[in-house]
Parts: sequence; structure tokens; C-alpha cells
Amino acid sequence: MRHYISEEKTLYYDYYHGLFSKRLAEWAISMMRVDKGAGSLERLIPISSDDVYDILKTNGVKLPEEYRYTAWYLFNMARADYKESLPTDAARSMYVKETLNDPDGESGDVLACFEAKMCNAGIPIFWERMI
Repeated sequence: MRHYISEEKTLYYDYYHGLFSKRLAEWAISMMRVDKGAGSLERLIPISSDDVYDILKTNGVKLPEEYRYTAWYLFNMARADYKESLPTDAARSMYVKETLNDPDGESGDVLACFEAKMCNAGIPIFWERMI
């Protein structure tokens, strides 16, 4: 199957270098759900970008500013999806640090995983709205 890459997606990647923009992170986080047991899902009450940045600093994680919104997405995703294995802010901070500093990874890996999840769920990403 041939994949079509839109001009808008190419423009987004050129501008953000495979990282999350503020709009994309807001949208992605707004869709996060937390399993409350017995198949019950509730919307995640997100932690703000500024608060996440402060939590990361408190836990010794220093990232370049361009990673801010990707880190925001990752931290909230850890709260939604890994609440048992990453139960504390310190553990989630280390997860963000190790994910973004993966020595054999690329800066766009987190966005590529998110994009694959959306594709598998049948949810389109309107790239022009995320710029």
C-alpha cells in the first residue's frame, strides 16, 4: 500500500522537526483517558505544561525548550497509560528524560508513535491545524 504524505504534514515536520507543537500536544492530551477499572474510562485531568516543566526541573530533568511540548505530552501519557509502573512524578520525570534522551532514538520517535496510534484508531490528524 502506498502512503500519501500531505503538504501540511511535510510543512509541520519541517517546522517542528518531528516534535510536538503546543496545539498538537493540547489536542493529544485532550483525548487521553484513564482506566478506572471494570472497563470504565474517564478523561484524564491534565497537568499543565508549566507545571510539568517545573516537576521535571524539580526532579533534575533539564531539556532544551524545543522539547517542552513533547515532554508535556509524554508526562501526561505516563499518567494516563502507565499509572502502575510510573506512579510518581519522579518516575514519570525519569521516563520523559530517558525517552527523549534515548541514545539510539530520534527526536521524532514520540511523534511517530503517536501518529501510529492515531492511524490505528482511525483518527485523522489535521496537520494544518497543529502548526
